[in-house]
Amino acid sequence: MPTMKIGEKIIGKNNPPLMIAEEGQANQGDFDLALKMIKIAADSGADGIEFQFFLANDMYIYNDPGYEIYKSRELYETQITDLIKNCHSNGLICQVAGFSPKIIEICANSGADIFSINATDLNNPFIIDAVISTEKPFWLATLMGTMEEIDWAVNYVSSRSKADFGILHGQHVMSSQLYKGVPAELLQLECIKLFKDRYNLVVGFVDHTDTKFVPSLAVAHGANAVTKHLAPKIDWVGPDSDICLDPDSWKESKKMFDFSIKSMGASKEISQAEFSDRSIHRRSVYTIKPLKAGHILSSEDLSALRPGINGIDPRDILNIVGKKLLHDLPVQHQLSNNDFI
Repeated sequence: MPTMKIGEKIIGKNNPPLMIAEEGQANQGDFDLALKMIKIAADSGADGIEFQFFLANDMYIYNDPGYEIYKSRELYETQITDLIKNCHSNGLICQVAGFSPKIIEICANSGADIFSINATDLNNPFIIDAVISTEKPFWLATLMGTMEEIDWAVNYVSSRSKADFGILHGQHVMSSQLYKGVPAELLQLECIKLFKDRYNLVVGFVDHTDTKFVPSLAVAHGANAVTKHLAPKIDWVGPDSDICLDPDSWKESKKMFDFSIKSMGASKEISQAEFSDRSIHRRSVYTIKPLKAGHILSSEDLSALRPGINGIDPRDILNIVGKKLLHDLPVQHQLSNNDFI
């Protein structure tokens, strides 16, 4: 079973999954807000935070409306470096979706822990090669990707990289304006197992629903990491705000996430707490009427009643039928091996 090391943490195999706060572009170029988002993520219990960093020149042609939007949201190199350092000082993994080879190099040199090749660049060798060259672990985000495109990307990376990488499953439907977030019928959570079986890689999930509980569902389906959008405050409006959770809701989602992780044990060993309950709720074999010494037991003489502690297991009823009693027994006597000749 594959594993992936991210910073000081290992995911995959029997290691606990991670829940990453996706800042996305909530800061919209506001450095102070970006710093605040790190603190909010840490206070919300996140294992890490993902930032999207970019240069407009490396994303759009000059006369496209998107160029000016992204140009206005660019952060300086020194600011990006400060954000990555701030992530670490707050105990967070820094995950970066880099939309520019230059940005990717800056983030790698500044200590980013892991990269996410955004789904928009799943078919883009320029970005993939830039990430591979960092020798950092990374994700291939498969949102909006066909199986043919995902196969191509995995094969392309596998032939060029020795770094740890994994798959991020998810969906991106917000631009269609058909949905507020991804509806249940489009989540396709069984694809988490499908990707694990198909590629033998660690698999995470990008949650683009507006719910608190889907990260827990993803973990239950085998996700090794989940990213979930975080808003700066309640009723905030900004990029992808329809699918963002406010800080308190994000914290509640993380509690559900942690509960789901703890519930995943595959062992059926009985705990000490359950042994205590067994002693109260299990039954043992009792007589249902007075019986004389020398009586040969039949099933009509017996019943399984509580309490069961120190008695004969009801599974052994057939083994004691036909045995001869050593002495007189009263009604509702808890039988033991000392009662037989």
